[in-house]
Order: sequence, then structure tokens, then C-alpha cells
Amino acid sequence: MTPTAMTAQRLSSLIGSRRQILRWFAAASPASLAACSRTTPVAPDATPPRPALVVPVRVSAGLGPAFVGEVRAVRRAEPGFAVNGVVADVLVRPGDSVRVGQVLARLDATPLLAQRQAAQAEEAKARALRDEARRRSARVDAAEAAGATSPGESGAARSELAAADAALRSASTQHELATWAWERATLRATIDGMVGARHVEPGQSVSAGTPAFAIDGTGRELAVLLPGQQRVSVGQAARVSRPGQSISARVLQVASRLDAGGLRRVHLSVPDDAAVGDTWAVQLTDPTRPVALQVPARAVVRLAAPDQGSVLRLAADGVTVERATVSLGQWHQDAVEVLSGLSDKDRIVLAGASGIQPGTRVKPVDAALGATS
Repeated sequence: MTPTAMTAQRLSSLIGSRRQILRWFAAASPASLAACSRTTPVAPDATPPRPALVVPVRVSAGLGPAFVGEVRAVRRAEPGFAVNGVVADVLVRPGDSVRVGQVLARLDATPLLAQRQAAQAEEAKARALRDEARRRSARVDAAEAAGATSPGESGAARSELAAADAALRSASTQHELATWAWERATLRATIDGMVGARHVEPGQSVSAGTPAFAIDGTGRELAVLLPGQQRVSVGQAARVSRPGQSISARVLQVASRLDAGGLRRVHLSVPDDAAVGDTWAVQLTDPTRPVALQVPARAVVRLAAPDQGSVLRLAADGVTVERATVSLGQWHQDAVEVLSGLSDKDRIVLAGASGIQPGTRVKPVDAALGATS
């Protein structure tokens, strides 16, 4: 076979092999392409739902208008010096805890000590005169018994003794009073508690009976002045609130008389941890007003109509947010009455609502307990 013929035969063989490879690839391509087109399924979005602070709709008895009260200690003392003088030392300041008998302040005792020493000297002198009068009276009595003296002399001796006794009693009383005044130059706490106010400073002149400190003892109550025509009675339910907190309360005490301005002082219960001097809003129950639903004021978005608003609430599944349009009633310090659009079973998104759209799933966090639900 010639070289030319051998070359043609090899070329024909290569072309045949190539055609066979192409036929095989064409037959295998659908299956191969189908296998290659399979991709790993995309995992669903695993981003956890965002937390949202929620509160239940509050069912409130009919409440009257709001007043402002001040927290006071149930047990309170205002100790002051019992004598006049000039303050030498002040040992406590507002906020300090004190115990019964603890020294609070002292007066300059120099003049009081001088008076005490003078009274003590007068008492000693009067006692010496009384003792001398007693000895003289005894001698006169003995002489009278022996018939060596006249009855007039004996009577004079007895009168002298009586006068000496009276003078000694007076001097002793003055000594006791001077000692009492000297001891009162030191002012001590009369109850356990915390110093709420201090009204004296070193170098200040004070008068007897003027309060020098205010000490707040145990227990707390809310004092409020109400109009004289306001109906109120001991045990009446009320609601007291401050920013971020609203609780039920009871009327503890009602003054029997009105003050000069025609107001009546009323005391209500508050938590024992309430700070003395803080102010709380007070609303007494009013039987003439119907029971109402209330939600926190900061959970409400006002709409164009003044009596309309919207809130975000949890849907029936407890995790999906939906928007509810509500009709609004009276606004209080930190809450607003809802006349329609909600039920007492609803839970409202209080915080975390920024950016939350209706239909969003959230992780509810109870506002009162700080626990997820």
C-alpha cells in the first residue's frame, strides 16, 4: 500500500471515531445536563423574629378626673431643739439613714453649762442653809424640852427650817431645769428612718420647738388635695400612676374638715419603695362612669380624626402583628381609653414597633414580666 493510501485510511478511521464520540455525547447529554441542573435547595430564612414589647389591654373601672398627689412617709418625725441656742455641729445630711437615739446636731452648750453650774452652786448653798436650820431647830427643841427656852424662840426656829426647806426645793428644781436644758443641747433621732430634710446649719440661731430635721420612717402613702365636693370614702378604689407605672390603690384616710381653700386632704396607698417627694397621678373610681378599656398612650398612633388612632396588636396566632384602627376616648397621664376596635383579650405592641409592618412575625416580650411568650 502506497503512503498516500495509508494516510487516507487513517484519516477515515479518525473521522469515524469522532462521529461515534459525538453520537454518544448527544445521547448522554440530556441525562447529564439534567443531573447537572439539579441544585441544592435553598434553606428558608433562618433569621429569628424580632422582639417586641407587648402589654395586655387593661380593663379599667370608670375613673374620674386626675389629680396630683405627693408621696409621704406614713411614719414621720420633725425633731427640733427644745431650747434656744446657736448650732455648733450638724452630723447628718438628707439621705442619711438614722436610728433612734442617734445624735443629729448639737448646740453651743457653753451658756447652758454655765447656767447648770450656777444652779448647782445655788442648790449646794441652799442645802447647807437648810442643814444649818435643821441643826438649830433641833437644839431649840432640846432646850424647849428642858425648859431652857421660850415657846416663841422654838416657833421661830421651826419657821426658819420651813423656809430653808422651801428654798432648797426651789434651788433643786432650778438645778434640774438647767440640767435638762443642758442635755437638750444635743438633738437625737426619735425614730428609725432616713433624713428627708435638714433645716439647720452650723452657726445658725434656733428657737425652741422649731423643726431642725424631717425624718421619713417606715411605710409610704400618697397625699392629695381634692375639691371639697369630690365624693370620696375610706376604702374606695383608685388608680395611681407615674411615667411607666400604673397600679391600683385604695383610699386610706379622708380628712373630716376642709382647709382654708375648700380642699380636702386624702391619703392613698402606694408601694413601700415609692420615693418620698415623688408625684403620682390619682384617679378615683367613679360609679357614674362606665367600665372602659385602656392602652398605653405611647402605643397609639394618632390619625387625622381627633378621636381616631391605630395600634399594633398580636393576631390570633400570638406572633403575627396586625394593625387595628380604634376609637379613642379620654386621655389620661399615660393611658388612653379605647371605645371600639379592641377587646380585653388583645395584646398591644408597646415597644419595638418602629419598622414593624402588619404581617410581621415577632417574638412577644411581656412588658410587666420581661419574659417572652
